[in-house]
Amino acid sequence: HNPDSNHRIRMNSHSTPPSGDDNPYVGPHPFETGQRLFGRDRETEDLYYLLSAERIVLLHSPSGAGKSSLIQAGLIPRLAGKFDVWGPTRVNLQPPSGLPAGINRYVRSVILGLEQGIPESRRRPEDQIAGLTLSEYVKSRPRRRSAPDNIVIIFDQFEEVLTVDPLAINAKNEFFDQLGELLLDPHIWALIALREDYLAPLDPYAEKVPTHLRNRFRLDLLGHESAKEAIVSPARDGGREFTDEAVEKLVSDLATMKVQQPDGTFLEQLGRHVEPIQLQVVCHRLWKRMPAEDKLIDIEDVVELGNVTEALSGYYAGEVARIAEGNGRTERNIREWVDEKLITPDGIRAQV
Repeated sequence: HNPDSNHRIRMNSHSTPPSGDDNPYVGPHPFETGQRLFGRDRETEDLYYLLSAERIVLLHSPSGAGKSSLIQAGLIPRLAGKFDVWGPTRVNLQPPSGLPAGINRYVRSVILGLEQGIPESRRRPEDQIAGLTLSEYVKSRPRRRSAPDNIVIIFDQFEEVLTVDPLAINAKNEFFDQLGELLLDPHIWALIALREDYLAPLDPYAEKVPTHLRNRFRLDLLGHESAKEAIVSPARDGGREFTDEAVEKLVSDLATMKVQQPDGTFLEQLGRHVEPIQLQVVCHRLWKRMPAEDKLIDIEDVVELGNVTEALSGYYAGEVARIAEGNGRTERNIREWVDEKLITPDGIRAQV
């Protein structure tokens, strides 16, 4: 969580309307393969060329910068045809009770995740594959006859290998031993994505992997120009145009942050970056509230319909209400926990 955001979550009972099929903004969800990802062309190309050249790449970013979206909607389409892309897969699956001895929970999770990427008719029963090593699984996995020789395996939210069952050190070491053995194969490429606050805890295991995970790509939050593209281009695809003043106002509001002064007070200033998830939540709500016949989004629309604080607080209230499922006590407990644990007395987000 970025501690200098200006967007204090307000407590109210108005939730963001549900998504419509015609809304070109994804809202609070990652982009999927097949959806158009605007504002990340340069990052997609840079990551593609680094991965192509170096074979094993660690993709890291602040939380919420859009790693999963970049992978799904940017990188995977770019890799298609040149590599056989497997994944994304994760290491977070909870093992069943009575997991047989010798089966590594992290390896099992990766294998079962990769198995979902092949046609259901060709998937094998879990008892046939869960006990395989990573190398054995890759060698035995069914492949298309036309598949490229070189394979890219994508590991998403890889910090889970550190956070899931944190005391299972032997299992973690065994998993990295298997990953290192797999990546000795020159026909296997790997992209490993994780939140950058887990880079240091990952270091003790990096020496087990070829290159020691030295080839790294940092994905930052959106800059102003990229944020403008991520606002304007989806609207244009959906049949609406932003005026220059409207998009400038929206980007300015999204980028505004609180900066602590030497005397302890906070001053609002225009920051360098925009958080992609905030942009999507705000634009999704703005689009949803626009009259169907209005094809021009001007500054009055942004002020009246696209207020950043209202959009974020509405999203927050809607999610809390959804999770509480109508239980007032549960909703109150969630709100009190957020206020006490996630928001500082100065009204900014705490480090978590």
